[in-house]
Amino acid sequence: MNTKSITMTIYLAVFSLTMARAGSHLHHQVQTDTTDCDAGWLWTISGNGLQQKSFLFGTCHGDGHQFTAEEMFSISGLENALGKVEKVIFEGGLDTTNIEKVVKEETERFRKWLKSPDRLMPEGTYYKPLYDTVAHFNEVKKFLYYKMKDPEYWKKNPGYWFSMLTFYDGFRRRKNEVSIDKLLKQEVEKRGIGVGYVEKNNEVNGSIFSMLTNMTSIDTIPMKRQANMLYHFIHDVLNNDSLQNALGDFSKAYLENDTCRFADYIKGIAHAPGAESENDDNHEILHDRNVLWIPVIKENITARPSMIAVGCRHLMGSKSLIALLRREGYTVEQIKNK
Repeated sequence: MNTKSITMTIYLAVFSLTMARAGSHLHHQVQTDTTDCDAGWLWTISGNGLQQKSFLFGTCHGDGHQFTAEEMFSISGLENALGKVEKVIFEGGLDTTNIEKVVKEETERFRKWLKSPDRLMPEGTYYKPLYDTVAHFNEVKKFLYYKMKDPEYWKKNPGYWFSMLTFYDGFRRRKNEVSIDKLLKQEVEKRGIGVGYVEKNNEVNGSIFSMLTNMTSIDTIPMKRQANMLYHFIHDVLNNDSLQNALGDFSKAYLENDTCRFADYIKGIAHAPGAESENDDNHEILHDRNVLWIPVIKENITARPSMIAVGCRHLMGSKSLIALLRREGYTVEQIKNK
């Protein structure tokens, strides 16, 4: 994987863009897989011996938008579906029993890592020779000197700046967001509907640890490559107005159920290897988790009418929850927006 791809992969992991790429153009023929424009946000699950229908709902969490309950219930069929289920199964990330403690501990560990003497530039090593072009060096220098207001930026190595900027940019964006997941959980609790999770606490804690480990593992990357990762993050993310606009449009595309446009945004942000190929670094985050969730989903929808409410990117691709449930023999059909 090239430097630019690594940069964007780590950024996407921190930014948590677990949204759907899929669309409103579903054809109702029998199929097992879903494609970029072949899924929506709300689906029914039936057949395979189920006594009552359950639901699969793709939520939106990730761009810092402050969703409202009114916006959430503009999704066709959601209000009706909630009235028919006895339990809503969320991703484990909403089970905050230990998450706040883990985030606090891991964030503190990351801050200590940033303050380590190892973050200093090795003696005799300078920024300018690390870059292939003077223009790349000047863009990095300008950002760190003026935007970060650090005239002694050169004392810290590129890995320090890349990790710090990536980490805090992701948290800055999410600070004031109100996600669909959060609103739905509040609504579910208000109605007295049961709550469950597809992941256990230790699995979620492990994903948080892995995220921060990805940040600190930059120490294993050669200095020149660190410098180029820093350039691409500054150039492609922090100084990229078109990317910022695309991130802001995620929520709009979600509410309009324009999942094809949503797919285009994600492709544009990821820049390269297709964002959903079987071999990219999102494979474990998305597809492998889907496979692990299927037994939990089957147990719940067999026991009672349930709603499975997870990030909507889990509803896309050859190992989407839609495709995997169909392969298990269930009938999964989209509830289209009116």
